Amino acid sequence: MSNDLAETCKHAVQFALKIGADQAEAFASLSRETDVSIESNDVKMGKSHRSGGIGIRVFKNKALGFSSVNSLDKKRVEEAADKAVKIASSSISDPYNSLPEPRRVVKLKGLYDGGAENFAAADALNRCLEMLHAAKSYDPRVTVDSGTLNSTIEEYGVTNSLGVDVREKVSVFAWTIMGMAVDGADVSSFDVQVGFSHFAKNVNTVEAGETLAKNVIGSLGAQKVEGFTGPILLSPEAVQDLMVNILIHGSNSNSVQKGLSKFAGKIGAPVTSSSLTLIDDGTFVEGLAAGSFDREGVPHKPLAIIEKGVLRSYFYNTYTASKDKRESTGHAAGDTRASPTVGPSNVIIKQGDRSMSQLLSEISKGIFVTRFSGNVNPVSGDFSGVVKGGRLIAGGELKTPVKETLIAGNMYQALNNISGVSKESKMIFNHVLPYIRIEDVSVTSN
Repeated sequence: MSNDLAETCKHAVQFALKIGADQAEAFASLSRETDVSIESNDVKMGKSHRSGGIGIRVFKNKALGFSSVNSLDKKRVEEAADKAVKIASSSISDPYNSLPEPRRVVKLKGLYDGGAENFAAADALNRCLEMLHAAKSYDPRVTVDSGTLNSTIEEYGVTNSLGVDVREKVSVFAWTIMGMAVDGADVSSFDVQVGFSHFAKNVNTVEAGETLAKNVIGSLGAQKVEGFTGPILLSPEAVQDLMVNILIHGSNSNSVQKGLSKFAGKIGAPVTSSSLTLIDDGTFVEGLAAGSFDREGVPHKPLAIIEKGVLRSYFYNTYTASKDKRESTGHAAGDTRASPTVGPSNVIIKQGDRSMSQLLSEISKGIFVTRFSGNVNPVSGDFSGVVKGGRLIAGGELKTPVKETLIAGNMYQALNNISGVSKESKMIFNHVLPYIRIEDVSVTSN
């Protein structure tokens, strides 16, 4: 973090204390972004912009006040601090409101690429063109609906009146491409490919374009299937669609404390099949959410949430940890625009001991789900929706693509019906996910 940014945070805290706050925290950020987009098979010119802001959180008589401003101008920062103190002065006291004490933060390496400083709009444009060309040249039936390439350099840090004073600089390159295949009257399902890296040399938009094209061409000629109840094999993307939000919601201390989690009161008890182990690790530098510390300046560390089906911990920030009389697990989430919430960093479902092909070979009749479009209720666990880009499994082999195929059930029950987790896994931004097989799912044809 630049000296100016660090000094701005320190000044905001000192000013808030001077005008009446009992405790104060400042979280500030400066970023430079370059964006290029694809729309309807055409690349749009890139643009670059800079932004900055600060969020000021104060406590007065244990009451919370928060204000933010998209500027680091001294006068506007002081106005934001003054507003935060006034809000706290008229708010209701809460005995659990507090800031974290400083802890030792170990700075992670591998989050910032110095070469990112020279990555211009022209570079982003070329990478986007390569992605579009890779998809379109694979087969003329491929049509690209949209895509993006974004490069960001961000400096951010947290200072509070108890002694927390930490800062970090990261670079992020992220790309997406979405499209379908059209062959006369036959239109495939949409497919989406994403990629991410902290380093410019690892940007591989060509692979994303080729994978998209391969998937949408492979889903042409889709057919309806007769309804049945049986196994489904989820791709990492489908695991993200169907499972991840359920697991995060169930393990979120805020959800638990509000009585909205099926995992409430189950620490030390089985909540899923013994095949599943879930870890959250903000120190995993290859993940999008990697960082040395969380939104409150609490250091990140690996946290076992579920071990072989047994619930071991919830995600905590300082407020929710105070309610349960324990320490924050380093899962304060958010940005400059709001007071910290509770959220994960890099969510990792541990790999299993069998290959995806082995899991597939054991299915006599089932559905391979590569993308799910529908509703998953994080409180009840009920889900229903359409299989997108899926394929029929028969005799342990992938057969015809499927269309108008619905799957439904309850995901909390499904978590206990997991019958296999693959050796292979895929990183999807801040998720590292394997293939997962689930038994006894209702499959119907629309």
